[in-house]
Amino acid sequence: MEPREPRRPALQGYFVPVSGALEEEEVDLAALWGVLCRRRRLLAGVTLLAAAAALLAALLLPPVYRAEVLLAPVTDQDQDARLSSLASRFGGLAAMAGVDIGGTESSKAEAVATLTSRSFTEAFIKEEKLLPVLFADEWDTEKRRWKAADPEDRPTLWDAWRRFDEDVRFVEEDRKTGLVTLAVEWTDPELAARWANELVRRVNARLRERAVAEARRSIDYLERELRKTDVVELQQAIYRLIEGQIKTIMLANVREEYAFRVIDPAAPPREKERPRRALIVVGGTLGGGLLALFLAFFLEFLDRQRERADEKDGGAGP
Repeated sequence: MEPREPRRPALQGYFVPVSGALEEEEVDLAALWGVLCRRRRLLAGVTLLAAAAALLAALLLPPVYRAEVLLAPVTDQDQDARLSSLASRFGGLAAMAGVDIGGTESSKAEAVATLTSRSFTEAFIKEEKLLPVLFADEWDTEKRRWKAADPEDRPTLWDAWRRFDEDVRFVEEDRKTGLVTLAVEWTDPELAARWANELVRRVNARLRERAVAEARRSIDYLERELRKTDVVELQQAIYRLIEGQIKTIMLANVREEYAFRVIDPAAPPREKERPRRALIVVGGTLGGGLLALFLAFFLEFLDRQRERADEKDGGAGP
């Protein structure tokens, strides 16, 4: 007898017919291609119109230039160390005298906050007479007055500060290096560079004047307290605090870069920051293409719905 072949076990599970799915996919792709072919004029027209509109907008937008100043916050580590040592023993007296014992970080934070503050910005705008420059569309250059007759419709210092803070001046701080970058963006590269450098000069001057005034008030208070006490140790501490305040006044008077040291001053930029015309045109073209696809399939859907309605009306007739 011949040996029998071993019986193979029956395959368990389910068989999924793939031919039908492939045919449906081919039909769907063919239908989509048919829609694109039938609506090719719409697709081409909307895409070209969007590209032309993006190109026109890119050409009409005024160029904006970015001027940057690289700054390093100025610190006096020796003075901070001495004041901190005295503060640990006579902190109450120092605080009452108005002696700043916060250290370098507080001075740096104060300098950055002053640079971006509303009062400092409004003073800069007012002294530089920038209201007509910031709102040139509302200013009549020939008559040198605002176009709006109603004073309530004219831009104010508050409006100028909001625009300057949101669209013109930008302050960035590098957490690793501690350096601060002040950037000014404007349509005139010369003005952008001049404003950036002038902002740094003004913030240094303001903080220098504030430090001198506070130091003199502190000295007056400390001298009054010195006359009230006979304790030698306390007198020595007051003398050291007075010495620190005198040094503050001396440094402020001889150091123009009181709060920020300029590492790299602003120069008129040669290349514009925006608009990026190529990117605008490409984005507008892609957006127009997507809009054209949506319109094509939407119109195709409406035609299908209309055909089905006509078929129902025809089938229901006598």
